[in-house]
Amino acid sequence: MMKVLRSPAVRWLLLAVTFGYIAAELNRQWDEVSAAASALRVHWGYIALASAVVLGTYGVLIQSWRMLLAGWGGELSYPTAIRIWTVANLGRYLPGKVWSIGALGVLASREGVSGIAAAGAAILGTLLNIGAGFAVAVIAGAEGVDRVYPGLRSFALIGTLAFIVGVALLPALLPAILDRYARWRGGVVAEQHLSRRTVWIAALINATSWIGYGLAFALFARGVLPHLTVSPAVFIAAYAASYLVGFLALFSPGGFGVRELVLTAILVALGAAGRGDAVLLGATSRVWLTVLEVLPGLIGLLVMPRGQRASLGQSA
Repeated sequence: MMKVLRSPAVRWLLLAVTFGYIAAELNRQWDEVSAAASALRVHWGYIALASAVVLGTYGVLIQSWRMLLAGWGGELSYPTAIRIWTVANLGRYLPGKVWSIGALGVLASREGVSGIAAAGAAILGTLLNIGAGFAVAVIAGAEGVDRVYPGLRSFALIGTLAFIVGVALLPALLPAILDRYARWRGGVVAEQHLSRRTVWIAALINATSWIGYGLAFALFARGVLPHLTVSPAVFIAAYAASYLVGFLALFSPGGFGVRELVLTAILVALGAAGRGDAVLLGATSRVWLTVLEVLPGLIGLLVMPRGQRASLGQSA
């Protein structure tokens, strides 16, 4: 099954179906979307503030990744970590999404960090980010989750509890798993492993980052559609859930189409916006976030040594 999903033809087909559905919805709701677009008045002060919050959140997540690396004995300066993280972040725009995780490991190892630390920190950081995101989405939108789909709140709460238990167990399970993997591959067993404190702090940082992203999205919404008077918690829940679903849709580069579809559905289901406003907010936020994700990565590529750029291309 996974082999089929990794097929480029299947991914393009799924992406075409997704965009086809979005186009059909836009056509069906064109009058609402046109009315919302005609009322569009951009307040650039809110957009600038929202962008600053997103970039600040990036900085916090980079520090979390550095902490995970240090927990396995890997050290990176903060400027180097910024360059690696922003470049690797470009990988989410390639089909499969795994490239970004691999790039973190490859680029960190080029800076002298051990392979186990580089790969382990990249994978664990991604898992913590996904788990924390869904937990934040459930807590922030708990009251309205069942309006999106009946029974979803109970399912999501179970997933949140599983995430918390998983974080508690990780410090006990990871050393044995990684040591066995290192022996199996004939590599060097790690001299030190993550402490329980490091894992919990990283999980807390990742949870906080989703709140930061959601608040930035609320500010962006205020800058684009100021007539929307919605609790910030709704924007936090809608942003986290839609972004994560888009990320997990492996066939869709950058979650294009999928994220916007989910965001529209959640905002409408929670009564936060009409369909026209929700579609418009999804489209404009896509442009905004793409710029904030791609531009730092391109700058990172420009300042990266030529040899590292070449090795990165081979690893992709």
